[in-house]
Amino acid sequence: MVTVPAELAEIREWWARRPGDERRRRIAGSAYDQLTPPGVDNPYWELVRQLPSVLDAGVRPDGFARELPVGHHVLTKRYAWAIPSPGDIDWLTRLIGDRGLVEIGAGSGYWAWQARQAGIDVIAYEPADPSANPYTDGTEYSPMLRDGHSAARHHPERVLLLCWPSHNVPWAAGALRAYPGDLLVYIGQEQGGNCADDDFFQLLHRAWIPIGSSPHHISWRHTGSTMTAYRRRGPRSGG
Repeated sequence: MVTVPAELAEIREWWARRPGDERRRRIAGSAYDQLTPPGVDNPYWELVRQLPSVLDAGVRPDGFARELPVGHHVLTKRYAWAIPSPGDIDWLTRLIGDRGLVEIGAGSGYWAWQARQAGIDVIAYEPADPSANPYTDGTEYSPMLRDGHSAARHHPERVLLLCWPSHNVPWAAGALRAYPGDLLVYIGQEQGGNCADDDFFQLLHRAWIPIGSSPHHISWRHTGSTMTAYRRRGPRSGG
C-alpha cells in the first residue's frame, strides 16, 4: 500500500531530477504557503503543497506535470475534487461560528473530516455506497449518513455546504431548493463549468447573494474553482 510519506519521497526525487529555478515553484516554502495546524491531519494539502505550481497571479498546482508520481486524477479521487487548504478551513470556521454544518453529496467525506478536526459540528450525507461511487476510490474519511439531496430540509439551523456537485446532474439544485436555512457555502466552478446544472445556477442567482469568498482557496491549474458564501436574499419562497 502506498503511503503519503512514500509519495512525498517520490515527489522529492521528481524535483531532484529537475535542477534550477523549477525547484522553487512549489507552494511549500513560498509566500503562498499555508501550514497545517498542530494536531490536524490533512494529507491532501501536504501532497499538493509539494507539487509544481504556477505562483504568479495566484496559485495553481499543476497535477498534470509529466512523470509526477502522484497528481490530479489520483488525488481528486482519493481525497476530494476541491483542495481544502488550512486557510479555507479557518475561513469556514469563522464564517459558521457555532451554527454547525450540513454537507450534501459529501463524496469521500474529506471536507467533513477537515471541518470536524477544526471543531465544526458536521452532519454529512452521501447517498452512494463507497464501493459504487465513481467519484472516489472507495475511501471514506468521515462518518456519513446514506441519504440524498432532500436531507437538506432537516437542517435549517446549519450552514449548507455543496462541494463540486456533479456536472449536469440535478441533485445540487434539489438540495438548494430543499434547504430551509439562510447560509450556503458553494465550492466549485461557475455556470458553464463542470459543476451542477443550469437549474442550480439560476436558483443561486435568483434567490441568493454572495457575501464573501475564501481568500485562501487554491485550486488545480486546469480546473479552477472558488469557495464562496451566499446569503438567502429574503424570506424563503417556493424557489
